[in-house]
Amino acid sequence: MNEEINRRDFIKRAAAVTAATSISMAGISTDTVLGSNDRIRLGVIGMGRQGIDNMQNFMKHGVEVAGVCDVFEPSLQKGLQAAGGKAQTYKDFRQLLDDKTIDVVINATPDHWHALPTVMACQAGKDVYIEKPICVAVEEGKKVVEAARKYKRVVQVG
Repeated sequence: MNEEINRRDFIKRAAAVTAATSISMAGISTDTVLGSNDRIRLGVIGMGRQGIDNMQNFMKHGVEVAGVCDVFEPSLQKGLQAAGGKAQTYKDFRQLLDDKTIDVVINATPDHWHALPTVMACQAGKDVYIEKPICVAVEEGKKVVEAARKYKRVVQVG
């Protein structure tokens, strides 16, 4: 992750990964039973409109929702319902990050909360899909990039 990458190489790699993922996902039927090492387990922090929409898009690709988190109880319950009622619920995102069975986290918190949970998710060994903006201050953005590189995590901003 320390290697420099230019924009052209990034686009090529992203296209290759997207193509490979699309091909592999196209071959998986709903009848296929995946082993525990094949399943991607998701935790979602922030169960507002964007968090639920992102989660449902992940679910369309076979991702299992393991945990949902929101400090506002009505949003937490909406997220749990959207996850099919089977996910663990959390009011504190740090408890969700402590769950060793979660592989990837969606961070759909309010803008001023994007950086801290992302850095902490990287520290906890989780890959992160974070809503834009990545941060509200340049220094926060630098900390997110440092954490992703230091802990060798995938962090995507969308």
